[in-house]
Amino acid sequence: MVSKMQLHSVGEICPGYLMADNASWMPTIEDLEKDVSCETCIHWEDNKCNINLFDKVLTSLDQT
Repeated sequence: MVSKMQLHSVGEICPGYLMADNASWMPTIEDLEKDVSCETCIHWEDNKCNINLFDKVLTSLDQT
């Protein structure tokens, strides 16, 4: 099971992260104040990453 901390950590460094509520590529100040997490990414569907980056990014976190 994936923890909230893992979702946050992966979201922070994921190259594919895009805020789900933001239709543009430029984040607003309000967006920056929201918690970055896989759960707030447009690619997070049905509790998994639909572009298959979660495991790769999580593994890279374990390497540091």
